[in-house]
Amino acid sequence: MLTEQGCRARRERLWKLAPAELEWIVITDPRHLIYFAAFAPSPFVFNTQGAGGSLILGRDGSAILVADNVQEPYADAAFVTERVLPVWYRCVEAAGSRLELLAHETLKRLLDCPGNAIGYEAPTCPAALADGIRASRAGVQLVNIEPLIHQLRRAKDPDEVALIRRALIAATAGLRAAMHEVRPGLTELDVYRLVQRAAGEAAGRQVLIYGDFVSGARCDTGGGVPSGRTIQAGELVLLDFSAVIDGYRGDFCNTFVCHGQPSAKQREMFEACAAAMTAGEQQLRPGVPAKQVFAAVRHELETRGYAKYFPHHAGHGIGLGHPEAPFFVPESSETVVVGDVVTLEPGLYIPDVGGMRFERDYLITATGFESLSDHPIGFVE
Repeated sequence: MLTEQGCRARRERLWKLAPAELEWIVITDPRHLIYFAAFAPSPFVFNTQGAGGSLILGRDGSAILVADNVQEPYADAAFVTERVLPVWYRCVEAAGSRLELLAHETLKRLLDCPGNAIGYEAPTCPAALADGIRASRAGVQLVNIEPLIHQLRRAKDPDEVALIRRALIAATAGLRAAMHEVRPGLTELDVYRLVQRAAGEAAGRQVLIYGDFVSGARCDTGGGVPSGRTIQAGELVLLDFSAVIDGYRGDFCNTFVCHGQPSAKQREMFEACAAAMTAGEQQLRPGVPAKQVFAAVRHELETRGYAKYFPHHAGHGIGLGHPEAPFFVPESSETVVVGDVVTLEPGLYIPDVGGMRFERDYLITATGFESLSDHPIGFVE
């Protein structure tokens, strides 16, 4: 999980960016409750379904977490100065609205927070909370600080990178299991279950797995959810998935053959993708425009006559979101910065020949990049 030192440092950086008139900020995006406080309720239990939370940050360093009683184990693990856990459900009375309870308790705590300017996250703040703040004090100004948080999230801290590494280790175990155990007669759902089991065993805990699990002609479309389609010998299998641990994820892709060998054309396509990935890697350093990374990947495919079969981005950032900045696309105005965690994912999709994609993860350093993913790339391991 994230560290107390990391959470405190991120809160301090937020205050350095926040407008001077703000003394209080209310965080409501679940991803940012993780980011600033390591409040990460499990998605695998009933008592977190439909749950919410808020984090009241003070310029004085205070951090007040507002959740509810059934989230107590996760609140206890959060790095905050105070926890407010009103009773939502105790198996005695019927449960009411969790969001209304959250808004009410957050407003109660804000009554003790003087000032007429409060920072909030406009896209995720419940209307009941925003309206309540406006009604609670005359002339109050709500300032949307969400863009500042997304700016902060670009450069990952060491504790964030450590979680991404853990997620990638789990995902790699899943991919290796799929490549070793896939055989004719299994379905795409069977492959998904292989990945899920191996990733969980490697992580020593439940791991959320999502992404593309396709085979045969379904590879030509670039991806999709796992289906009951039966995989045949000699078919391509495209796996592009993420493992998520405490909100952070790795994201990679490989395409391989089920009990067979690729055709000469498929080998040529793989070589083009591998060369495109290398071309993109040569651009991964601070200060490089994101669109330049895209151009390098596409140019390599174009020189080999494959550009028209490359329909998507060349990669993107990952972390709490997927995808997130920077975006390696032709019209991006972003620039690569130290601390970015990014992917490169060249792919080619030719009907009746095959569809394939290959993806790695990288940490941008002061001098270039460090490869974070160590998974098999290519038709066989």
